[in-house]
Order: sequence, then C-alpha cells, then structure tokens
Amino acid sequence: MRDYNLEEKLQNAMDNDVNIWVIGDVHGYFNTFQILVEKLQLKDNDIVVMIGDLIDRGPTSADVVNYVKTTENFYSIRGNHEEMMIEGFDHSLFFKDRDIPAKIWYHNGGRTTELSYITLYGNGTNACEQASEDIEWMKTLPTEIVLENWRFVHAGYDQNHDVEEQDEDMHMYARKQFYTSKHAIDPKRTILFGHTPTLKHLHKDDSKAGLVWFSDIILDDGRPMAIGLDTCLYHDFKLPKVLSAYNVLTNEIIYQNRIID
Repeated sequence: MRDYNLEEKLQNAMDNDVNIWVIGDVHGYFNTFQILVEKLQLKDNDIVVMIGDLIDRGPTSADVVNYVKTTENFYSIRGNHEEMMIEGFDHSLFFKDRDIPAKIWYHNGGRTTELSYITLYGNGTNACEQASEDIEWMKTLPTEIVLENWRFVHAGYDQNHDVEEQDEDMHMYARKQFYTSKHAIDPKRTILFGHTPTLKHLHKDDSKAGLVWFSDIILDDGRPMAIGLDTCLYHDFKLPKVLSAYNVLTNEIIYQNRIID
C-alpha cells in the first residue's frame, strides 16, 4: 500500500533540500522518542517519517501514537506490530483473556499497549474508543514509500521477486529473504528499513550494538543497497538500547539511548 500524495510531498521536499529524518522502531518508549526528536532540532519545514512499530513492548505506546498522529510533518509506515494490533484488538476483550489472533498480538507486546491506553485515557470506554480510533488511522498507513532514490519500508522485500510486485505482508514481515540478498533488490534506490534488529541479526559483533547497519551490497551510485534502523530499543541483553534517526538529505545519524518512561 502506497500513499502517492505523501510520496509527492516527500520528493518535493528532497528536491528543495528539506531535511527528511527517518526514525527506527520506537516500540512504545515515548520519553526516549521525545528526547531523540529534540536532538533533531527540527526546522519548520523538516519532515519525520517513522519506519513502523510505534507500539508494543514499551510502556507508553498510546503516547507515541498520539504524538505521531497529531504532530505536523510527522508520518508513519505501518509495521507488523501495528498490523497485529489491527488484527488482534477487540474492545470486548480489552484487558481480558483472548483467543487467536488476539492472543498473538497480546503476547507480542500488546498487553503493554493496552495498559498504555488505560494510563493515558482512563479505564473503560474512553481507552477502548481511542484505541479503536487509532486502529482506523493505522489502517491508512502505507506499507512502503517510494522516492526517486529511496525506499522506506518496515521490514523489506523478497530478493527472489520483483521489488514492484510484492505484497503488504512482505513489506511488514520480511527478514532473511531480504537482508541476506547478494544483489541490489532495487538497483536505483537505497532501502531504509526497520523490523530486524541490527543487534545479533545484522551486526554479528556486539561491539556494534546500537549502531545503524549498512549493507555491503553497493549500488552503481556508490550508496548501500539497504540501511537498517532498528538499533533495538527493547532487548534484554546487557548492551546498548538505542533509538536512531537517519537524515536522507545529509546522511547524518542521531542516536538516543533508552531512558526509563
């Protein structure tokens, strides 16, 4: 699913040297997200694109969603955790035991997301209604953004199929079939993605924990085939827990270590 109006706005911004920052998986850590945004020192026309997975695992998912929904020049791609909430949320089961597929979302961080709605909006009807409203917003989010020299996607693409012919599930759930590619999946565009933690999966060396990952596959213009932004804010290892932002105009990277919400 694409939003062509958004793509046109972003491409026009790029053509006019406007900063576009792409932020990795926030996973419900609102305070860390806020501090990172402050570090960006955004100008009036600057744009922020979230790579998906705003929610789940961290304690303040509802706050993250509210901020991105209501803040001018902030946009988001739909990640697999938004998709799980869309499929699994049922107001009649709010904070109750549930069956599949609701249980899948609940046990992949959905329980903390529900609690964040109750914390922010109060117990009962208000929290349920706001969650339902946010789900309708999530349904409208694109699963990829395609610009002249860039692709933004939550998870990736299957290296064995035409990049233009892939479905939303691949955009939201791809892993090894994407990042193990030995050829450029899109020869003209660098792909910015989240979903797959750079820790343990992309960087095999723990000394690179918390760092953005760059593919070894190089496009004809010298840029990497892909850049991984999920620097893993939520893991339980005794290693840095980091949220990252990448500026597609300047190639600058800003990092923020996780703080307690």
